[in-house]
Amino acid sequence: MNILEKSVLFGKETLLLTNQRAIFWAEQRMLILSDLHVGKAAHFRKSGIALPHQVTEKDLDRLRALITYYEPSSVLIAGDLLHAGVNNEVPMLTKLIASFPQVDFVLVRGNHDRLSSELFSQIGVRVIDEGFQVNGITFSHGHQPALEDAFTICGHYHPGVHVAVGRKSSMRFPCYVITNHRLILPAFSLFSGLDTRCVPQGANCYAIYEDGFFQVSC
Repeated sequence: MNILEKSVLFGKETLLLTNQRAIFWAEQRMLILSDLHVGKAAHFRKSGIALPHQVTEKDLDRLRALITYYEPSSVLIAGDLLHAGVNNEVPMLTKLIASFPQVDFVLVRGNHDRLSSELFSQIGVRVIDEGFQVNGITFSHGHQPALEDAFTICGHYHPGVHVAVGRKSSMRFPCYVITNHRLILPAFSLFSGLDTRCVPQGANCYAIYEDGFFQVSC
């Protein structure tokens, strides 16, 4: 897996955006991501849509590689760790978490995270409420109204941008969206749609693909 970085200043903090849909905050030794939606493929299979187990395995392999590379003290998930409760893909997540006993896995509860805090604890995840703050940065999932003028990192939207390719066609890319006080994370899961309507005019967008980044004016 190829890990590339883009350093940005958000608030008073320097963050490393990566092309693997996660941020590393070196000062806090914190890996930050959102919207893993573990169990989504299994949920679709239960509904009769044949999706391979490799969909979730690929996401978790990327997460494992990022943890191994950065050696964070904590992994903060800004909501929607699980997609639809407990199913046969959740044990893969539990196994991954257990393989990093030195890492604190923290979840800011999202709209899909319907398990009790006790059940999340059994998986190895510590659940906290929206509005959790670290050194002046607030973490939320994004499905609740944002605090005005607070530097906030959130997920939820699965942001994407259209990029013109030639005169008559365009492509969509997942992206980070940065405004004066808000940073929206791309969905970590590769099995997720893209919302191009959530990107506010004037935002700085960093489109990502397997081999790099490029900045897009929105």
